[in-house]
Amino acid sequence: MKILFVAPWVPSQLRPRSLALLQMLAADHEVRFLSLVHDEAEARLADDLPVLDRTLVPNPRQGAIGRSLHALATGRSLQHGYASPRALTVALEEIIADWRPDVVHLNVFRTVHLVEACGRTPVIVDLDEFRSEYYEQLASHGPNIPWRTLGLVESRRMRAREDDLVRMGVPMMLSAPPEYGEQRPNTYLVRSPYDYPADVSPSGTAAQPASTSDARKAPVVLFVGRLSYEANVSGLLWFVHECWDGIRQQVPDVRLRIVGSEPPRVVRSLVGDGIELYPDAPEIEPHYAAASVAIAPIFRGTGVQMKLIQSLAAGVPTVTTVTVADRAGVRDGVHVRVADDRQGWVDATTSLLNREPGTEQLAAEGREWAVAHHSWAAVRRQLDVAYAAVAGDRFTRR
Repeated sequence: MKILFVAPWVPSQLRPRSLALLQMLAADHEVRFLSLVHDEAEARLADDLPVLDRTLVPNPRQGAIGRSLHALATGRSLQHGYASPRALTVALEEIIADWRPDVVHLNVFRTVHLVEACGRTPVIVDLDEFRSEYYEQLASHGPNIPWRTLGLVESRRMRAREDDLVRMGVPMMLSAPPEYGEQRPNTYLVRSPYDYPADVSPSGTAAQPASTSDARKAPVVLFVGRLSYEANVSGLLWFVHECWDGIRQQVPDVRLRIVGSEPPRVVRSLVGDGIELYPDAPEIEPHYAAASVAIAPIFRGTGVQMKLIQSLAAGVPTVTTVTVADRAGVRDGVHVRVADDRQGWVDATTSLLNREPGTEQLAAEGREWAVAHHSWAAVRRQLDVAYAAVAGDRFTRR
């Protein structure tokens, strides 16, 4: 089958869902790739993609921001404005006319303004999540007035476009099961795939942190996440400011290891007092191998947190919030420990650090859950179901 994969960025380890689904499709089908790129460094990432052909459309940040400001005045989603240079639509239409793909795969909400441009060619959208939900949360619980204002504006515009897609019958893939009563028609559950490498052992090592030369072995609490994402930064800051001192009082030699891309100054300022920063780490698996406990203190968000999938797949005991656990479908005391206030987080984290009874069983059950739902084998089956529904008899593997 011929698939045109369209993305607002080049899939990479920083965009693991996009990369993994592209790799799965390319293993069994003819795939061409169309993407926006900000600069030459991002464009070079496309050289490693397993596709037949690559069409890259420049999207300089200055122009993208200008279109977002214009969208603010015209009632369109800022996300659409950011990712909608005219050249992208032109390139899409030219590839469809010349190559005649069987399916156009649109990657995330930023590309759904292209649905109509696909004409009669079948479309499937990897929406990942109904992103308006996150902005609704931001509108009500954002960290400050600018963020809450952005949430208020963007949630309404995104919700309107999502509702349009539902009315139009556009097939959509979601990374998490819907909450009770929130099922929408023509949606397919395709979770984010992750297989923890079998050759990474608990003795794995990682690069030296940017913050310290202290090499002594000590219990490690691990936070992994894209640090340009507001919800990650807010959750991490809450954990450090509210919980870290209490944990250190009970486990004095514990270390907090922060692993993430594009750390802002406020995160860099956390370094010290047992806190290490590994910015833009090339691999995350060695950090999971070294971790005693993983944390996902995310209070706003939709879909399933990749950091949760990774930590459970690695067999690392994990503490998270009710929000994250509920969306993923994991249970407190079975797959993870769940807490939502300071004392709950301190108690849950220290009990796992101290390897209290049940810790090893929790880690084992968590890993079993991750393999059953998020392994590559499991997600390939989910992806097959979605594509078979869209492409019908044309959906065959090589």
